[in-house]
Amino acid sequence: MLNPLKYITQYKFALTVGLFSLWMLFVDDNSALFIYKQYNELKDLKAQERFLKTEIDDMKRQKEDLFSDDDKLERYARELYYFKKDNEDVYVIEKED
Repeated sequence: MLNPLKYITQYKFALTVGLFSLWMLFVDDNSALFIYKQYNELKDLKAQERFLKTEIDDMKRQKEDLFSDDDKLERYARELYYFKKDNEDVYVIEKED
């Protein structure tokens, strides 16, 4: 049977590398788990950025379309904000689902 002290001195390089690896993987501030979580968060944020860029592009296109023609702008205001002319009455009919 090996003496524990003799075992440590015999395999000190392997034990040092093993302890260092465990420390770097799990305990350190920049551990592999932390880096993995940060990578996943970055991936989610990039996907959100792509989605928001497409939304912004769609809204810019809609804005250009609305402000290019006065009739379209008037129709948009009437449908969404129930704007009316002075001599009109607006009735809102909602459908039940």
